[in-house]
Parts: sequence; C-alpha cells; structure tokens
Amino acid sequence: MKIKDKKLNLFQVFIRFLPFNLIVGQFKHNLFSIIFWAFLFAIVADSLGYAFGIPFLFYSPEYMGTISPWSFYLVGFALGGFIMGFNTYSYIKLGPYYPFLVSLNRPFLKFCINNSLIPIFFIVYYIIRIVKFQNSEEITDVVSILLYVTALLLGLGSFLTLSAVYFFRMRFQFISQDSNLESEKPIKSVVIREKKWYDSHQFNRKKSYIYLGLKLNFQVSRDIGHLDEHTVQQVYAKNRTNSSFYEILTIGIFFVLGLLSQFKVLEVPAAASIILLITVFLMIISALQSWFGKWFYFILLGALIGMNYMSLNSKLFQYKNYAYGLDYENNLTDYSINSISNYHSNDSLINASYENYISILEKWRDATGEEKPRLVIVNSSGGGSRSALWTFSVLQQADFLTKGKLTRNLHMITGASGGMIGAAYFRQLMIEKKEGKIPHLYNPNYKDNIGKDLLNRLSFMASTNDIFIRYQKFYYKNHSYTKDRGFAFEDQLMQNTQNILEHNLGYYKDYEDSGNIPLIILSPTVVNDGRRLLISPQSLLFITQNNSQEDIYENLDFQSMFKNPNNMRFASALRASSTFPLVMPMVTMPTIPEIQLMDAGIRDNYGTKTTLAILRKVKNWIAANTSGVVLIKIRDTKSILDDESYNKVGLLDKITLPFNNVYKNFPRVQDFNQDELMENFLSKSYFPIDIVEFNLRERKDDRISLSWHLTRQEKNKIEKAIISRNNLEELKRLRTLLK
Repeated sequence: MKIKDKKLNLFQVFIRFLPFNLIVGQFKHNLFSIIFWAFLFAIVADSLGYAFGIPFLFYSPEYMGTISPWSFYLVGFALGGFIMGFNTYSYIKLGPYYPFLVSLNRPFLKFCINNSLIPIFFIVYYIIRIVKFQNSEEITDVVSILLYVTALLLGLGSFLTLSAVYFFRMRFQFISQDSNLESEKPIKSVVIREKKWYDSHQFNRKKSYIYLGLKLNFQVSRDIGHLDEHTVQQVYAKNRTNSSFYEILTIGIFFVLGLLSQFKVLEVPAAASIILLITVFLMIISALQSWFGKWFYFILLGALIGMNYMSLNSKLFQYKNYAYGLDYENNLTDYSINSISNYHSNDSLINASYENYISILEKWRDATGEEKPRLVIVNSSGGGSRSALWTFSVLQQADFLTKGKLTRNLHMITGASGGMIGAAYFRQLMIEKKEGKIPHLYNPNYKDNIGKDLLNRLSFMASTNDIFIRYQKFYYKNHSYTKDRGFAFEDQLMQNTQNILEHNLGYYKDYEDSGNIPLIILSPTVVNDGRRLLISPQSLLFITQNNSQEDIYENLDFQSMFKNPNNMRFASALRASSTFPLVMPMVTMPTIPEIQLMDAGIRDNYGTKTTLAILRKVKNWIAANTSGVVLIKIRDTKSILDDESYNKVGLLDKITLPFNNVYKNFPRVQDFNQDELMENFLSKSYFPIDIVEFNLRERKDDRISLSWHLTRQEKNKIEKAIISRNNLEELKRLRTLLK
C-alpha cells in the first residue's frame, strides 16, 4: 500500500491502521469504556457473578416467564444500545486525536465501523458461550439454538440500523470542501468552556491513517493541514452537543422501564436491563467528564460524601427495605443493651413461653397417635434455589417412602436461606392436604414450582429501580412500602407457588399450636451486632437465656421485642432469612436505632444452634415422652467432598489466602464448630438421637451455582442426587427409624 507515493511494509500498515490505533487509544485515553467491556466479558466468561447465577441471565434470558427468540432479541437490542453508547463516548474522547475524521462524510458512522473490533470480538465470544450453555445446560435442540442466536443478532442489528439510518446520519457534522465553519460564532453552553477539553498537541495533521470505509474497503485519510484547530473544535463541539440527545434518550428509557415495571410486557430480560444499566452509567460518566473535565473525579467523590452525609442527617438517600406488615411509623422498638435485657429477662413471660412450647409438643405427640413417637427435626442448609429445590425434593421423597410417617412425626424445621423456602412450601402443602385442597404431596408440579426462576425479576428491579430512585409504592395490611428488589423477590415467589404462601406470620400459629404441622423457626442475623433474631409465631423466650452470661443474649425473641409481630408477612420473614449480601437488600426493622437483618447462614447455615437450644431446654420432656429424636440434615454440600484435594501454595496464594480463607472456608468453620456442639450434647446421653444426612453435592464436579436461578441441567442434577448411593442408604435408614 502507498501513502503519498511511499511504500509501506506490513508493520507500517498495521501501526497506521485506524482500528488498531483506536484500541490502543481506548486503553490510553478511554479506560472507563474498557472497564465496562471488561465487566461484560467477565460475566459471559463465568468469571463474575457465577456464584449468584448472573451469567445464566445472559445465556438464557427470560421474557414473560419463558426463554424464547424474543427474549434474545431484546438482549441483542439492549446490547446494540450499549455499543452505540460506547461509540458515542469513544468518539467524544478519541475523535480529537484523529482530526482527519472531521473531513469525512458521515464521520461518526465511519468512526463506529473502525471502532468495532472490541464489540465484534465480544459478540462472537458471547454467541459461543450461548451455544455451549444452551447445548450442555439447557439441553436445547440445534434449531432452537440457531433461532436464539439469529434473534440476538437481529436485535443487535435493529438498534444499530436505527442509529445509523436515523439518528447519527442526521446529526453528526463534518467539514466539506465548501464548509465555512470558521465564520460561525463559537458555540457557548454549559458544556463548552474557554479552556478546551483537548490541547493543540493532540493534533497530528501530517500523520496518515488507513481506515475502513462504509463498504469496508481500505481508504487513506486526507491531508487536513489546511484546517485550523478552531475549525475542528467547532465541529467536535457541535457533535458532542448532539450526542447528548442519545444520552438523554438512553437515560429516559431506563427510568421509564423502572416506572412502568408493574406492566409485565415492559419487564425486559434481566440481562437487557443490566446492559441498559451500564449504558446509563457510561452515558452519565461521559456527560460529567464533558462538563467538568479534570474536576470529574473530585466532584464524584464529593457527591458520594455528600450523599452519605445526607443519608445520616436527613431522609434523603435512606434506601431501606421493609418487613412488610410491620408498622414503621408508630411504637418503634428501642434497641439497646438495657432494652434487650428487659425484653428477655421477664421470668413470668419466660415460663409462659416454655409452657406454651411444652403444650405444642404434647399436641404433636397426640397427633401422631403413638405413645412414644420418634420426634423428627429437619435442619436445612442455605444455598439459593438449589437448596430450596433440594430440600423440597428430599422431604417429598422421604415422606413418600415412609408412607406419610415423616410428616406425621415432623415437629420442627429450622435452617437458613433457600432451604427454608423449600421447607416452607412443603409445610404449606401439608396444610393444603389436611384441608382437602390437594390429594397428596407428591405431584411433580410442586417441584417445578419451587424450582422456577426468581433471579430475573429481582435483577430487573435492582437495575431499573434500586440503583437510583425508588419511586414506586405498594400497600400491604394498610401500610405503604417502597417497591424494590426485595418486593420483586417476594412477589415472584408468590407467583411461582400459586400464592399459597401469601399469609402473615400469625396465620400459622393455630396450626402449630394444634401440633398438626411442624414449627418453622427462622433465624436471620442482626448485622449491627451479630445476634440472631428468632422469628416464629410462637414466643421463644425460653431458649434465649445464656446459662453462663445471661446479659449477652445471643438469641433475640421476635415475639417479645416487636409490636404486632404476627402481622409480618411470612414471605418477608423467609426473605430476611435468605438475604445474601448485595443480591437482596438487608431488611430494616422498626427499631431505634434501626437494625438490619441478613442471611441466617452468616451465623447458623445448618440450623444446628437453634436445634440444640430447643433440645437442651425440653430434654426432660423428650426423654419421658418420646423414643428419641431423628435429626434429618439436608445439606447442599457434603462436609468433605469425596474427591477433595489440596494444591501447593504459591507466592500469590500466600498473599490472598488470608482473605480467601474468610470466604471459602466460612461454611466449613461452621461445620467444625457445630459438630463440636453436637458432640458435646450427644455425650450427655439425654435421649437417643439418630442423624440422617442427605447431601446434594458429593463431588467437586457436582457443583450447582448458588443462585436464584436453576438451569435445566442443574435441575436434572438435583433430581438424580436423591438416588445417589449415599442418599439411598440414608433413605432406607430413615424408613427403618420411623417404622
């Protein structure tokens, strides 16, 4: 190739090739855009959000409750919006470094073509990941996969075509041979300052570039030595001002989606809303950097500090999630050391709590029809949808094999997170059966219901509503609450389970009092001080005492501390026990000062602490009235995996291991501590205790994501896990124990 009659070798052609120069320029001058692309690449590569199932939202997007070509089309359309946002931002940031662009017809469109290497690479990689995932995890046929990919590309092409044909073709200016921009007055507005946003040293008029034209043919840049800096400034200033229309339009669409999210048809796939969210962030950063230049970072830091100050000293930016049904306006609970002691040290209330529990035990014994029945307790671990479906599947199969003996002898269920959601659904079906609304508990549709997606709507609400302004309200039991992703989670759970869980906490009290259904005890963690809040329709004051130091009160009784506690929506109690950090909002309780609740798994992922607290207090009654206890542990992961191994520690590992230890070994540390507690209790020999343990994951390659979304392959793994050799042996033991 020749430039000005000078032959260029391959290397010289490469370094003058505009697409290559633009990639280098992105890393050098436009790092924010690269960060956003890295974010998307990390998601589709399973490197970011895998534990929470975020990549699945991109591999299998859902729209109107189904995975379809239309859902992929919407994701593609949103991706097209991000690509055009990326090009808009890049053009404003990098355009002045390549001033020859202003001499081209339709400069922005040609810039987009030459700036497309990163988007093209992402699209190809994304499609490969979709095909692989749909084939291996969703077990989708080839024709459907081709339809999904085609729909994705059509959505992408639709947005790019609209942009090229209408918006950018009409608005972005260039300098033609007869342009007379030099005679025009400079544009003056808030975005144009006396000191320009680029310096004269950025102009290299003599360097020629090889770029791709509209027909993807190679072209050589024209000589622009005759243009002065002021003329080029005017063109870029006008184009930058015109680009603000796109930014405003994108942000407007984002807020409209959030405002109208109650309309199912506008509830776009979560992947599309995530892409739209990062597009909005990109547009906001672009606008702020254009307006404030080098002051951008200082202003951003100041804004964050100011928002934090206002959140502490005013009602602004106080984003809090509510336990629906509780009153946050009147009779707020005082939360202090003295008040906690007062709530939990009333001897008459403690005795009444104990007597009430003994009465429930006696009703339970009578309901079994046996003189000395086996008392069954279920401990279910957390783990998102995998634990919800696994817990339900184990209870359903165990009850079927024991011919209903499990549900007759089941007295209490406790644990954490998703496992408790699956157990709560099973218990509600027990009520439905007792009332004659369903014939039995073994319909496979029930497993389908508890395994349905909960992540898509949660993510959509998080990205379109929670990040900025929470402007939607809803009413529950005569109280007004703000809609957020916590509301979306509960609402979707109700839809998935045909609303049979739509009750307040008090609804279950009479059923529990009669001994006809097991007690469910939830134990979310109080983030402020690490205590556990024991949530139940029953008073649990009698197990909140600490024998060695009674003023500590590790366990708090929900019934004693709050006004009208049984008005609390049961789904809110389940969610408080399942609030994994960041995925769902911490639940704010009506206290002064406010306390926040998080996942029960932070303190007791397996329910052991609550179980032992109960057994210790009522040991005499159990010894006298039962033939022992059967403790069923339903775990999402085996304590020690069958193929577990350890790797050699390298230099970087020595730096990161202290931090990784806190996160990766957290469940195992709980295992060690709780095994020790159980061993100490068993050594007292108060009564026989048989432990039956069901494990979902037994090997490393059995891993299922900790998410509120399950793929078809993951559901198949859970279905097959119940018939693993170890689990079948435990089922046989359970059937023998309950004969």
